[in-house]
Amino acid sequence: MPIDMKDEINELRARLQCLEDREELRALVARYGRAVDDRDWESLADQYTPDAIFDSVGEPAVGTDAIIEYYKERTSAYAASYHYPHSHEITFNDDGTAAGVVCAHAELTIEGETVFVALRYLDDYRLVEGRWRFFEREARILYVLKLSELPTGFGDRMRIRWPGVAPQPAQIGADIASGRTPEPR
Repeated sequence: MPIDMKDEINELRARLQCLEDREELRALVARYGRAVDDRDWESLADQYTPDAIFDSVGEPAVGTDAIIEYYKERTSAYAASYHYPHSHEITFNDDGTAAGVVCAHAELTIEGETVFVALRYLDDYRLVEGRWRFFEREARILYVLKLSELPTGFGDRMRIRWPGVAPQPAQIGADIASGRTPEPR
């Protein structure tokens, strides 16, 4: 087989692998939401590397045991939840790692109220034993608003309004002090 043909085949293999990896990462993000909503902690733990970091409300959780404990505690306040991803940008590195930005929403029922959360997950992924997993996942919040507040609260800088907690400034959005939103890591 001519060298040019071998190079072409190798390039096609690499491109196909990239497409397969991209699809696997999209499926990982979709399974994440379903596992949280179903309180399927075994499935959720399997989506993270053993030394993973999850950073959202409160202090970062490090390691799958701490991450699952965080989720158990956090979701115990929700009568129901529904997480759904929207867009997913992925950047691959040459060393079995990748980074992503996932724009998402969650609907939660807290204290009898429906609460909407808009957020971005800033993700670092690792290829472990042939499977992509979360290594680091940071949630940055655009807003947390009761359904009744959504029409007027979205434009307020203090639009993180968890029930029973003082309003806080948004973590992402055009009005944030830095003036720029996070890029993929």
